Amino acid sequence: MLAGFHEWLVVRLGRGHDLTWPALVRHLAPAGWIHPLTPHADIEAVATLFQLLGEFLDQREQPDGLARIFRDYQSWLNTQSWYHFETAGTDQIS
Repeated sequence: MLAGFHEWLVVRLGRGHDLTWPALVRHLAPAGWIHPLTPHADIEAVATLFQLLGEFLDQREQPDGLARIFRDYQSWLNTQSWYHFETAGTDQIS
């Protein structure tokens, strides 16, 4: 049911591919990342989670929705300098 949720959140936040989806949701909450989590920030994070889940499921239900989510994630990855592994030319290998 949540396949693609992590990738969708990463694209939405524009960073955080190495974070879990709960951490991404906390970053997307109105107060942003707060540690330790205050009671008010917890309420905002839960409300944000439900809002994001609704938006994600709406997008995922669209024709080709899940494929589009993964294509958007792949496009985002391609913009990241750390994602591209540069190999040494054959003349540079000893």
